[in-house]
Amino acid sequence: MFIKKYSEFQCIISTFIHPLSDVETPRSKIWSASFRLDQDVCPLFPYINAALDEAVYYEKPEHVRFLFDGYRCFLYPDIIVAHFFESKIAAKDFIAGLIDFLNDIHSQKENIRPNYDQIKQVPIIDILKILPKTNCQKCGYLSCMAFAAAISKGKVSVDKCPDIVSPINENAVYPIFDNNGNLLNSVSLQINTSKLKNQIQEQHEQILMLEASLRTNTQNKKQSDSPLVSEKNNFGLTNREIEVLKLIAQGYTNNEISTILFISPHTVKSHMINIFNKLSVNDRTHAAVLATRNDII
Repeated sequence: MFIKKYSEFQCIISTFIHPLSDVETPRSKIWSASFRLDQDVCPLFPYINAALDEAVYYEKPEHVRFLFDGYRCFLYPDIIVAHFFESKIAAKDFIAGLIDFLNDIHSQKENIRPNYDQIKQVPIIDILKILPKTNCQKCGYLSCMAFAAAISKGKVSVDKCPDIVSPINENAVYPIFDNNGNLLNSVSLQINTSKLKNQIQEQHEQILMLEASLRTNTQNKKQSDSPLVSEKNNFGLTNREIEVLKLIAQGYTNNEISTILFISPHTVKSHMINIFNKLSVNDRTHAAVLATRNDII
């Protein structure tokens, strides 16, 4: 057994609990517990990080945060702090289960692929400096400050902000192991992921266009089978612009559209500008999606 015992158990009322909390209520979750293990469990951190979906592995000070049995745990090399318990008895019962879990992780190390991805806590104010500070909420948070706080805690990736400045460089950190599989050191190499990101974006746009084309074909079939054709909003598009829009939705490039319609690439570009203006969109994907939703194509 890796961990055999613990010591220095303490169970206190957390200082950030509201002073009016009912301490006498048996089910009030107001107690925080801490205790010391008889082993340094740092080698388990990457395995816990891999085994638990909500685990977060921090670089400095080195520790891992996770949920276990509904309690928030902060695991340091030989100290554990956990919140919030109904009583001291509940805290002691929790310790036994957590130690069993850690021993199980230790015994299953060969079957777990460790995750060495660590979060380096950067001050929120520094993260805020690289954000647009428009509070546009495109990231899903109410403000850039809230988004910066989430990044600092490792809850969200910085690329969730579509308007963030591009990084100067990117690094990949590769682990160096000893013969027993223990992490000795790491090597950081500069990489360039811009090409891969562009490929992913192009594939995403192509998927959206294919989906729009599929919906168009399905709707056209329904309309051909139906004796009643409802009026639709064409947004003032001409017949030629609708033809161009249909080809856009089917994923054709400007040069391909030029060949199909026997018009010059310059004319295709002019049609596209008119289409974007009339639909109030800025790219081909949104134009195709909007046209499909409004039965234009």
